[in-house]
Amino acid sequence: MAKGKLVKNITINKLAELINKGFDGQMEYMGKRFDKVDAEMKEIRNDLKETGKRTDKLEMRTDYVENVLALKKN
Repeated sequence: MAKGKLVKNITINKLAELINKGFDGQMEYMGKRFDKVDAEMKEIRNDLKETGKRTDKLEMRTDYVENVLALKKN
């Protein structure tokens, strides 16, 4: 045994509790991360919807200008 190392006897039950606490902590951390990702995805979806609305309006205006100028459509 290396000098200065502390050896501690631990029961299987205590070891299981320690491991469980570690998993619980990771689950909480990951839950918060997924909540953040979900919120960001919702924001992105809303931005894309708005972009789609603007694109539709732009397409309608382009069609109007083409009709007024009697341009050939592709």
